[in-house]
Amino acid sequence: MSETKPLPAGFEDLEISTQIIIRDALTRGIKIEMVDRKENFLRLVQGNHTEFVKEASKTRLDSLMTYLVMENKIASKLVLEENGIRVPVGRNYSNLESALEDYSFFLDKKKVIKPVTTNFGLGIGISEPGDSLEKFTSFVKIALGLSNSIIIEEFMEGPEYRFLVLGDEVMAVCNRVPANVIGDGKSSIRELIQKKNEDPRRGEGHKTALEKIQMSEVESQILKDQGLGFDSVPSLGEQIFLRKNSNISTGGDSLDVTDNVHPEFKSIAVSCAKAAGAVICGIDIISSSIESKPDPKTYAILEINFNPVLYIHEFPYSGKPRFVGDKILDLLGFQSTSK
Repeated sequence: MSETKPLPAGFEDLEISTQIIIRDALTRGIKIEMVDRKENFLRLVQGNHTEFVKEASKTRLDSLMTYLVMENKIASKLVLEENGIRVPVGRNYSNLESALEDYSFFLDKKKVIKPVTTNFGLGIGISEPGDSLEKFTSFVKIALGLSNSIIIEEFMEGPEYRFLVLGDEVMAVCNRVPANVIGDGKSSIRELIQKKNEDPRRGEGHKTALEKIQMSEVESQILKDQGLGFDSVPSLGEQIFLRKNSNISTGGDSLDVTDNVHPEFKSIAVSCAKAAGAVICGIDIISSSIESKPDPKTYAILEINFNPVLYIHEFPYSGKPRFVGDKILDLLGFQSTSK
């Protein structure tokens, strides 16, 4: 397998995951029709075989209801629990009053407060044990501002991993690390961010392999919670996190770990996809020991993603690239180019 497969010229304005599908389709002699360029909506034609593909991983293979179940965290948690799959313990709410009634229930626990329907980690808050009612209320209001319902559940400790499930197998796994910088003993956090953002792989709008780390109010508040600011100077080797969510879209790093994951975790990820009736999806698993046999005390399924990006696996921040676009074309029934 080649370590590099250049993306085709002329499609730089599209999401990089869509560019991957276009490249692999062109290699097979598949005709590309641009249905709606701004929406990354394609039609692929090979002889009499035609398929619509939107944002690289939305296809006819998954029904609308499957998308809705994956998108809604209450529904996805329900189908996972019914299939005996470990999920974080929590409750869901549809208004501020009912959530605040459980303030004391969650008071001594580290918990995550998140909208039922969200993407890219928007509206997710992590509340520490003993957080004031005022802070708890603030998290709840932010989450409710983005969704009609929210979930409050136990916060699981450990690294977070994205399992890309295509069909009946896990094609790639990456450890998603929240936006961070590592101190050199002399540069400020601001300077470290600027230097890290100089990496040509970092850009904006999912058109590059990685996203730039932002210096918004969100990052400022997270630094403030650590007693830091953008002008603070971390010591040599000290890792400073600027986000609590691990999304690559908010400046996180993707580290390929596909070959190190215990096979049973891969089986669990496939079971999650089947529970939701999904053919193409991303399964987010948190675990403090991903290389060992799964222990219900040290892992849980965080969510099922209905539109998993491909580029974090092909263009990881570190580790082996995984070429996954061809598998989607295989699942759609396109023929490989005969040599």
